[in-house]
Amino acid sequence: MQLGLLLCDHIDPDFRRTGGDYPDLFLDRIREVMPSARLRVFDAEAGELPAPETRLDGWLISGARHDAFGDYPWLARLKARVHELLAAGERVAGVCFGHQLLALMHGGEVGRAPAGWGIGNHGYRWRAGGGPDYRLLVSHQDQVLRLPSQARLLAGSAFCPHAAFTLGERVLGVQGHPEFTPDYARFLIELRRHRFDDDLYRRAMDSVEQPHHGAEVMGMILAFLRGESPQVPDETGHPLD
Repeated sequence: MQLGLLLCDHIDPDFRRTGGDYPDLFLDRIREVMPSARLRVFDAEAGELPAPETRLDGWLISGARHDAFGDYPWLARLKARVHELLAAGERVAGVCFGHQLLALMHGGEVGRAPAGWGIGNHGYRWRAGGGPDYRLLVSHQDQVLRLPSQARLLAGSAFCPHAAFTLGERVLGVQGHPEFTPDYARFLIELRRHRFDDDLYRRAMDSVEQPHHGAEVMGMILAFLRGESPQVPDETGHPLD
């Protein structure tokens, strides 16, 4: 499976030197699920986008520290290219910033999360069939406040009601970070320590030690990009719904 990653940010150099950049995290998690997968990276933030004739088996839009509703020249070009990919029948999945961007592009609303920063390890209710919770590492102050009118809600929580959605057969958004490692989640919490009160900081740091479903959710994303119905499997390999 050949995937394209539309990269919208880079990891802070202090972590990148030892832990790698976002493409490394994505590829490690993808290959945990599908060892033969290949990843082509396009640095959208730097203006690098796939040529019009580029066709791959699926596309991912990464997270970013930027606002999906921001007025950045590179972001306008990225949105135009994503529209072209979808019009050509390609499937696109967005993570965090990418999730918010896809919702916004199709008529949804994105803004600051009413409950403040989401950090650490969060649980979500998988809505497709009413299955049990799954958990992902997160770091975001924005979220989808209103889904596009034709979107299908997949998962949510009291903190983040629109944590995952699909739009037709070619768009999937996931707010949490299946590619994150506990080390990187801890690094981000420490990096932004000044933004959090002591209680949120302690709870987030403690939560990072809990198991998460990063590999399972990545498996769901890859299945969607292959054209399958999205189902989040638990750690035994059985669908949660």
